[in-house]
Amino acid sequence: MKKSMVAILFMVAGTMVMAGGDFTPSASYDNSRKPCDAGDVYVDYEKRLMWQDAPYGDAADGAYKHGRSAGKAGRWSYAKNYCRNLTYAGYDDWRLPMVGELTNLFDKLRGLKHTIGVDFWTSTPSEGNKYWSVYAVVKGQPYEHNRGDSQYIRCVRCLDE
Repeated sequence: MKKSMVAILFMVAGTMVMAGGDFTPSASYDNSRKPCDAGDVYVDYEKRLMWQDAPYGDAADGAYKHGRSAGKAGRWSYAKNYCRNLTYAGYDDWRLPMVGELTNLFDKLRGLKHTIGVDFWTSTPSEGNKYWSVYAVVKGQPYEHNRGDSQYIRCVRCLDE
């Protein structure tokens, strides 16, 4: 084993000497561009929408179950601000989706890596102090919820912006 390692080292050293000892790459590389996988997103080219598609964690689960706001779950005003202030996948123009956009997304459940069978907030007001949320399991069924209820959040942005 030692003899084969020594032989390999001599071959590499001999190659370096014959090559002039210069192993500097001849091409320069531009690493300033952002990586392709800057975040999980789903792009609906037909509707011209990009959806946040990140996993849901313990903070969101706890907030949803206990009526609080944390992570990607919370009351309506928290959800609105969460999307408004989100910087994700290299973009900062995220928003809470309208009921029709979210219904269309969950009606198809296509392409999403991270799905969860719960209600998701929309920006569409209902009667009184309520807003529509969309239940992800029943083909995007919209329901009215009080603003103080805790629901999950999935942000969206327009591709043209």
